[in-house]
Amino acid sequence: MAGRNAEQLKEWLPEPGPLRSLVAECMGTAVLVLAAAGAGSAYGSFGGLVGGPQAALAPGLTLAVLVLLFGPVSQAHFNPAVSLGMALAGRLPRARVLPYVAAQCAGALAAGLFLRAVLHSSVLGVSATQMNPFAALLLEGVLGFWLVWVYLTVTEPEVPLLNAALALGFTVAASVFWAGPLSSASMNPARALGPALASWELDKLWVFLLGPVLGGAGASWAYRAWRSLA
Repeated sequence: MAGRNAEQLKEWLPEPGPLRSLVAECMGTAVLVLAAAGAGSAYGSFGGLVGGPQAALAPGLTLAVLVLLFGPVSQAHFNPAVSLGMALAGRLPRARVLPYVAAQCAGALAAGLFLRAVLHSSVLGVSATQMNPFAALLLEGVLGFWLVWVYLTVTEPEVPLLNAALALGFTVAASVFWAGPLSSASMNPARALGPALASWELDKLWVFLLGPVLGGAGASWAYRAWRSLA
């Protein structure tokens, strides 16, 4: 296992140093939040100009491109829940978790402030739900679990980068298609935090911060147990 983990980290974290990885995570998260929250902003500000299918495809396609661009540099997480889950599974040095999370949150906040400046509106695609908050927490946890499971699978050494990009993009798009109307299908504490702070709409924010983190941590444990099966 240790040898495979070392080979894995060499494959997905090659020569670029920590600073370059942090810049990649900040930039990538900003672009991902622009796509995800921007679709919601367009819907709220322009009377449905962007509908459900576009709102689902926008973050999925964006993530696929970002994985191709930044996967070899930083593993292309753009999500604190993914960074934590990957670290718990031994796929990311634990010393990088807090810097990654800080970079991701900074990128998400920058995207939220940019949307507010451009749209001159407080409607910024904030993650929201009409569900019972504990039901939404459970749903976000399940979505976070599945997303991190996919990350753990596609970052195995034998998986080509293009396959990883497509799998992750489809995972996000499919999740938003079916769960977006229920819990926003945020799956990403940074994506929830940036627009919420930029518009100062903090209602039920804890659901979207805690749910994916718990799901991602659970996925790291479950994936390691699954890989140990004969």
